[in-house]
Amino acid sequence: MNARRSHEEARRFLEHLRAHNQAALGISSDSSALVDRADPSDTVNRFLRESLHPEDARDPEIRALVEQHFARSHHGNDEMLAGLQDNIEQTAAARIKGVDLAPLSPLIGYLQTGQLNAVSMRVPGRSGDYLVLFEDEMLLFASKLSKAVAWAIPAGPSDANGMMTFEWGMPPVTERIEARPEVAEQFADIVITYAVTGGVGQAAHHMVPPGYLNLASMMRDSLEYFVLGHEYSHILLGHLDIAESRKGVLPAGEAEVLAYSWRQELDADWFGMVLSINALIDHEDQDIPFGFIGISLFFDALDVMDRAVALLQTGDENARQLGSHPPSDLRKRYLRDFLPQMAGGDPELSEDVRTALELADVQSEIIRLLWERTRPILLDLRRHGVSVAPTWRTIPKEAGDETVPGP
Repeated sequence: MNARRSHEEARRFLEHLRAHNQAALGISSDSSALVDRADPSDTVNRFLRESLHPEDARDPEIRALVEQHFARSHHGNDEMLAGLQDNIEQTAAARIKGVDLAPLSPLIGYLQTGQLNAVSMRVPGRSGDYLVLFEDEMLLFASKLSKAVAWAIPAGPSDANGMMTFEWGMPPVTERIEARPEVAEQFADIVITYAVTGGVGQAAHHMVPPGYLNLASMMRDSLEYFVLGHEYSHILLGHLDIAESRKGVLPAGEAEVLAYSWRQELDADWFGMVLSINALIDHEDQDIPFGFIGISLFFDALDVMDRAVALLQTGDENARQLGSHPPSDLRKRYLRDFLPQMAGGDPELSEDVRTALELADVQSEIIRLLWERTRPILLDLRRHGVSVAPTWRTIPKEAGDETVPGP
């Protein structure tokens, strides 16, 4: 595999964008500093003490997961996805003959974009570089949301190896949410805090029951791999050369981002799903069911934040959306229809696909039930004059032909 490009021009351009973004949003460089200057071990110890049950806090494997979580969610660290990038590139090289993504790899960065979809843009100059910019709170939001969703799934009896199991069924999930109001309270706290403040750092730390952190981490990993796999798919499918450019998407209004068509976005979704699930299999010892759960959660997260911000802005949860993208339901249905093709007629993989679709149905039902309990809180806040953070950038809800043909 060839060496990855240096991205020197891309880094300078990203710093330029950050400075212009801060000026456009009226944020001083001091107040926007996102680097946690505390000793990382102190942060981990405080989280273990305040957010986990003592049984889990003493478990060395749980501690390793928490340390990984804080390393991955360390704000301002533009290299935090380097490991995932390497795994995506290695999987593409191993499974697609003649493909070497390293020389084409983008610089992954963070910017207050005001939307949850990643934003891509070419870097001015001769380098040929391009940036993939994530909303600076997106992955922390995904991490917290994964824990809230995992908590809604009842624990079952231990298996033959003494491992914790979960009851992935709609009746037990519904019963748990109704019997444990703190599950919905945690979800509402995360969504409302993000909508109102533009960040999730002020959301409360919530106790994670014993055994749940690993489940939540697998959901989060799957979501992250898909988001990155989607962006690499735009490269593999040649979209960078034909995508239009659009101004006014970022707070720094003169910056031009790549504006992909619905067809291009959907094609990148299915290719990104294949790429991300195979990367999880190759590098994270995961399987198709958990690879797909994170993808389903990503689209539900997009939908929830579209609705939350629109509800506070207009009183109508279907009036506006964050940035330009095909409807989340359409994208999710499209991938559900394509997923069985990944089995290729293999009976074992076909069973994995069936399980993946069933578990994704439960995950989506969890989001639906929790959103139903969050909606009236948001409406009450709106009646009392609470509005969304000014950093969110919305447009009228997009509609179009939802009968897009398969890949």
